[in-house]
Amino acid sequence: MKISYILGFCSFAFLSGCSFHPVYGSHNGGDGSPVAAQLNEVTIENIADRDGQILRNDLIDRMYGKNRLSQPKYDLKITTHNTEEDLGILANATATRSLLDMYAEYSLTDSQGKLLIKGTAHSVASYDRLDQMYGTVAAEQDAHQRTLHEVSEQIVNRLSLYFSER
Repeated sequence: MKISYILGFCSFAFLSGCSFHPVYGSHNGGDGSPVAAQLNEVTIENIADRDGQILRNDLIDRMYGKNRLSQPKYDLKITTHNTEEDLGILANATATRSLLDMYAEYSLTDSQGKLLIKGTAHSVASYDRLDQMYGTVAAEQDAHQRTLHEVSEQIVNRLSLYFSER
């Protein structure tokens, strides 16, 4: 029993010696600013269509913990596109389920226009196609919002990782 306590204590001692640290913690990035402050210095350009508006608003909520800066250091450009595929097709050729694939291609540049990071975020959701039109529209809108929220989380996490490694 005492051996397990000793091993547990030693494992915590080893963890404290490694370079593990939380991304959103108080450690400093390369330029002396915390990751959250660097996310606050990113301008998010307008994104086309309704999905783009939802995505941009979600990113603003997640990245701007404080007020936006008047002189941002970074520029984030995003384009979205999605595909929908009918699943669960009945004998009379009506679909009972649909699959939504949402893609967002993003690029982060500095104030001089130098590309810092780019990538693609992707999310998938499915929804039921009901006999009632309102139910189908509500389910489709919910699927769009779920995929856009997942895409925004991926983008913020990747930007946070980039800033924490600098």
